[in-house]
Amino acid sequence: MPTSRALTPVAASLIESVEYHDIKFNGSLFNPSVYMGKPSPELDGAWNAIVQRSKPTRITSEMLKKLHKEERPSLIRFMDVDGGGYLGSLEFTHQLHCLNVLRKHTYYDYYKDTEPAILEGPRAYRNHLDHCVDMLRQHVLCNADVGLVTYDWVKGYDTPYPDFSNWHRCRNVEKIWEWNEENSVHLPRERLTRFGDEVDLEHPDGWKPLVEDV
Repeated sequence: MPTSRALTPVAASLIESVEYHDIKFNGSLFNPSVYMGKPSPELDGAWNAIVQRSKPTRITSEMLKKLHKEERPSLIRFMDVDGGGYLGSLEFTHQLHCLNVLRKHTYYDYYKDTEPAILEGPRAYRNHLDHCVDMLRQHVLCNADVGLVTYDWVKGYDTPYPDFSNWHRCRNVEKIWEWNEENSVHLPRERLTRFGDEVDLEHPDGWKPLVEDV
């Protein structure tokens, strides 16, 4: 069973690029964030700028071992002429995607005709939402924040009022995006093709395919 904290980063160059800085979160209920509020082209643009910013990257056989994953025949590969290796992406991109799907769900009527997750159909959409909630649950518990929340007496409230505006030591995501850009794979979609010797995975036990029943 993996125990090392160094298992998550998959490339030495990525580890070296990670920098930390201190940020005070704005935890107020009325934080005027560009990522909050009623749907608008500006709000969607702000979210798209972070959700869609990351690019595909190449995973080598050595990196795959550090991920404790085997070189199974179902893995999507790049052609040798394109540098070889396996298709990969940064995991926090998926977490941002999940947050965005849940955000849009709170304004369902606005997004029901345009959001791809909704257009998958009711059953697939329900599976998608449940998947995102549980992935974020696992991530929060894995990275359990041990910061301490203080409380104040606030006019109009009879109970202690939490102050979530705390300082955090954060990874500098701009540096991570820089690494991603420098190590991204710039290939047209048609170059990502089957080789003819791959073996498709069967659906794992308990995994419900994100397709509608016929």
